[in-house]
Amino acid sequence: MTRPAHQANALSQMIIEQGGQAVLFPVIEISPMHLSNTASAMLKRPEKIDFIIFISPNAVQYGVAELFSSAVVERDEVFEHIKLVTIGLASARKLKQLLGREADIYPVERYNSETLLAHKGLNKTSVNNKQIIIFRGHGGRELLADTLKQRGAKVDYAEVYQRLKPKYDVQDLDAVWQDKRPDIITITSNEGLNNLLEIVHEMPGHKYDKQLKQTPLVVVTEKMRLNAQALGFNKVIVVPKASNEDLVDGLIQCYSSML
Repeated sequence: MTRPAHQANALSQMIIEQGGQAVLFPVIEISPMHLSNTASAMLKRPEKIDFIIFISPNAVQYGVAELFSSAVVERDEVFEHIKLVTIGLASARKLKQLLGREADIYPVERYNSETLLAHKGLNKTSVNNKQIIIFRGHGGRELLADTLKQRGAKVDYAEVYQRLKPKYDVQDLDAVWQDKRPDIITITSNEGLNNLLEIVHEMPGHKYDKQLKQTPLVVVTEKMRLNAQALGFNKVIVVPKASNEDLVDGLIQCYSSML
């Protein structure tokens, strides 16, 4: 499992319940960021915001905290008039956990910008002349913001966290790739896949490079599958969504094909 450590518990438990062993090897580390002056000023005037879009569960966690700390109104009033949007089910669940309120808009088929933009709640009629804040990590795709601007919305980013590549020493890698020898790897982003390759390749003598690429991958998009194959991975399975349930189903499917 390559998810950030604080996001791996639920999936780990589901793997254990299916009789597997979850080996944790995070390839992305999440670190909070200070808001830009522009974003900070906007969050001090929540009454001017019409939509807030959360790109990920981390965006929900850090974004909600920033809005509550920045706002000059009472906590329970902060989101009263704002339509809350998430890009996936995990983010919607995190929003419910933190606010006790359901997301107004989130995709139910695939969890990506394209599916979110197809929702009628974000069509031109709905967003024209509306102020939208997108909570996200540092960097990332521009499709969502660019398309909403084309539909007449005023869009600003609030970047509340950054994704870093964790540091591992030789003993850490030996403990995973020599002692535990994972049978299957789950990976949920191309950034994570690239980090995984770099971490293993930095090992003296590149001793686990071949083993890594011979280990089956379970990924969450066709683009990731093509990328993984281009990087030399021999077996890659794509699941419909990045949900824990779909990842476990993908692991079972992958393991069954190895028997």
